[in-house]
Amino acid sequence: MDGLSKHVEVLNYQIHVACTANNTHVVMSDERGLPIKNGCWTGGSCGFKGVNRSGYEAGYQCAMRAFARVKELAREVPGARFEFLFRGFGQGRDAVFKALMTSEGDDVRPFVNRVTDNTPIKIGGTRAKKTRRL
Repeated sequence: MDGLSKHVEVLNYQIHVACTANNTHVVMSDERGLPIKNGCWTGGSCGFKGVNRSGYEAGYQCAMRAFARVKELAREVPGARFEFLFRGFGQGRDAVFKALMTSEGDDVRPFVNRVTDNTPIKIGGTRAKKTRRL
């Protein structure tokens, strides 16, 4: 070895997983927090309508599309790292997390450097919004 190491620039991307009672959003953003091209998936954009947008299968489909984009970016940008940021409660959150931890996430897991929970927890505060009726 000649004493010089190859310099690889590390780019940190964030994958925001926002789950509500009515929908699941998965958005991929760059280091500055700006969404990247072809990096946004929702239960509706995956072909689910109505109440099914917030279901387990919709979250799973969003996760699979996000994983495909992660693999694509990892090929294009060597040294890319990803951070998962979960927000909210719902079936979609469980679906994305389980997809990441099972065999579907085997190709993605080496590029993930952090998994964080950003769910705001309300203690006291103002009156909650009226629940949506479908």
